[in-house]
Amino acid sequence: MNKNIAIVGAGLTGLVAGYRLSQKGYKVTIYEKNDDIGGLMGSFKIGDTTLEKAYHHIFKTDKYIIGLIEELGLSDKLKWHEEKTALYYDGQIYPFMGAIDLLKFKQLDLISKIRLGLVKIWLEKDNNWEKYNGVTAVEWMKKYCGEKGYGVIWEPLLRGKFHEYYDKISMAWLWARIHTRANSDGYLGYLDGGFQQIADKLAERIKKNGGKILLNTEKRVWASQTPTLHTGPLKEAAYLGAVCVVFTSKQSLSPYYWHNINDSKSPILCFIQHTNLVDKKQYGDKHVYYMGTYGDSEQSVDNWFDYLKKIYPNFIGPEEKWVFRFKNAQHIVTTNYKVPKYKIGKNLYQANFAQIFPEDRGMNFAVREGEKVAGVVKI
Repeated sequence: MNKNIAIVGAGLTGLVAGYRLSQKGYKVTIYEKNDDIGGLMGSFKIGDTTLEKAYHHIFKTDKYIIGLIEELGLSDKLKWHEEKTALYYDGQIYPFMGAIDLLKFKQLDLISKIRLGLVKIWLEKDNNWEKYNGVTAVEWMKKYCGEKGYGVIWEPLLRGKFHEYYDKISMAWLWARIHTRANSDGYLGYLDGGFQQIADKLAERIKKNGGKILLNTEKRVWASQTPTLHTGPLKEAAYLGAVCVVFTSKQSLSPYYWHNINDSKSPILCFIQHTNLVDKKQYGDKHVYYMGTYGDSEQSVDNWFDYLKKIYPNFIGPEEKWVFRFKNAQHIVTTNYKVPKYKIGKNLYQANFAQIFPEDRGMNFAVREGEKVAGVVKI
């Protein structure tokens, strides 16, 4: 029996699927159109280490990625750091890490705060996501959080993430965003040296098992006679792009790691001081920052630093900066979202983060999808 298989795309899902199939005796060839591996987890050199082009961290509940890290012998590099989250609203930064911070938040009345707190507890405890799939997040959150709580906290997230689709997004997606993070105990995980090490280790093992990874190579999938797994964008899904600006500075701008920017006039959705999670010594004693948003992947970033200076007037400016653009970074999960199939033809399969639902896409579920499709492939 011919056990050759072609995989299109060397993102995390493609690499995991390729590794699992190579363990089963398949002769794997992975075709990657870019000059590096890792996909949305892809990295670049900064100082003597690697850093992701888009911000990444994991939660203690992320059992798939944690299991893979252990299997690849990288557990000693996985460090857990206290989560430090803030919210920028109406010209001011507010700590936003729990019930006490919510109660101290001046921009909401007490009733709105109580409703927001009760909704969070409810969604964390409720395990039945299916009942949320037929209602939009806008409808549900307005009803249970109230107009004020929804407008200040949740509408900026939905608009910033999904733009013109914000009022069509399934509440199941927002349920999962809250529910799946409930048991992470306020800690975030990061690999010393960057998550690129996962992609590199997977590539090493695929090659050791007789597989190949061909960079700067595109393969025509639909006309292929070779059994093929396609891990790029799916025809039946819709996507939004994303842009990330990474920069370094000797200035420490904030005591927080993650900043939600809840301002409808902001060009960015979030601001991340990466070196409030990871020691700046890993990056030549410089602070590393991300600014990111969704939407048009070709949008201008010219005014991003001007906006950042409004938040932090003492900010001098970046020492180094990099701009990374992702054409398909977020799938649009409307109400009654249907997960695309894995097998779509004779010896033709597909796996992409558009099959992650109700959870939000990320490294943990990219690993899960790679495992799943590897189990579906039969030649």
